[in-house]
Amino acid sequence: MGYGLVHHLVSLPCFVVNLQRKGTFMEYSARPAVFIINSLEGGGAERVMVKLLTIMQSYFVAKNIPVHLILLDDLPESQVCPEYVNKIVLNSQGSLVSGYQQLKPVLAKLNPEYCFSFLTRSNFLNVTLAKRLKFKAIISERVNTTSHLSGGLKDSVSRLLVRLLYNKADSVVAVSEGVKADLIDNYAVSRGKISVLYNPYDIEQLQAQASENVQDLPVKPYIIGVGRLVKNKNFSLLLNAYAKANIAENLVILGVGDEEANLKAQAKELGIENKTQFLGFKANPYPYLSNAEYFVSTSNAEGFPNAIVEAMCLEKAVIATNCESGPAEIIAEQYPYRVTGAINEKNGILCELNNAEGVASALSSFSDETVRASYVAKSKSCAKQFSYNAFQEKVIAIIEKVCE
Repeated sequence: MGYGLVHHLVSLPCFVVNLQRKGTFMEYSARPAVFIINSLEGGGAERVMVKLLTIMQSYFVAKNIPVHLILLDDLPESQVCPEYVNKIVLNSQGSLVSGYQQLKPVLAKLNPEYCFSFLTRSNFLNVTLAKRLKFKAIISERVNTTSHLSGGLKDSVSRLLVRLLYNKADSVVAVSEGVKADLIDNYAVSRGKISVLYNPYDIEQLQAQASENVQDLPVKPYIIGVGRLVKNKNFSLLLNAYAKANIAENLVILGVGDEEANLKAQAKELGIENKTQFLGFKANPYPYLSNAEYFVSTSNAEGFPNAIVEAMCLEKAVIATNCESGPAEIIAEQYPYRVTGAINEKNGILCELNNAEGVASALSSFSDETVRASYVAKSKSCAKQFSYNAFQEKVIAIIEKVCE
């Protein structure tokens, strides 16, 4: 959707928003709530944004608050925006400058009470425009910034902008204690501004999705890893560990990304290409996860590892590297936490980062059905703490504190 059309969509007076919903006319007098994210392309943050809007519907409807979701980039969408939300699509093509130029007039017309943003670029724009347009900025950091932005010049600039801008937000929402600690220790964000909000999970819905029939379900038995095929997810470590463990189960990897060709070449070089399947991106990954023997994550960094909790919701035993941040909070229920090799913890096995022998040892230990079964029960119990009700209560508290 081009900018001209976006401008037309918000040309109504900012204090009255008209929505046609199943033949009804709705008039709002409250200032809107606006949510901003880069896109609804596949990914954990995008799923959580849609979940947030879905969970919060009863709150916004009860208070007669209009809700808008602004996507900075016009990209294919893997997540479906709830019907009650007015979706506005910009076309900034990943550019901060273009995003600022397109977003500013949209927000000026909408005149929101607050903007709640996900992901670094959206957060930068939210904070930059908040004081100028007189709305409250709530930003959500979904990753460990130091680990995630560890590359070249572009990442260095982004880290500098985090330091300059994040503390100017009215509220900062961290997806885990590890992300919170990173923002306080390395980016001078005030402790009093930060709230920890774990991602929400609907266990019954996940299990229903897992029961759907799929045509390309792998032959059992297999183990599974899920995520974007990028260096930060470190599927290379999983391949190395799998080759060392020499277990009976096949390895299935779901996801797409820049490292796909390299990973397939690595599997061939390790002599495991006939036991390893790359199935690409799946809009519904849960049937594949549900039919696996167990789940493995070898990521270098996470904000909060959705896939680990989703595996637990589907009663799967979990092996994960002790990366920054999130896995230790779930598996050991501690943060910070140190691991050498591999340790059998309260809710799964935690492995040392970048230690193929440690991960291989964990894989081998799960060949024992008794050990694996004990962690299935622990996964089921652990998953219950991430409820929709708890999530909604925390989001309401964050919003109402900012709007006092």
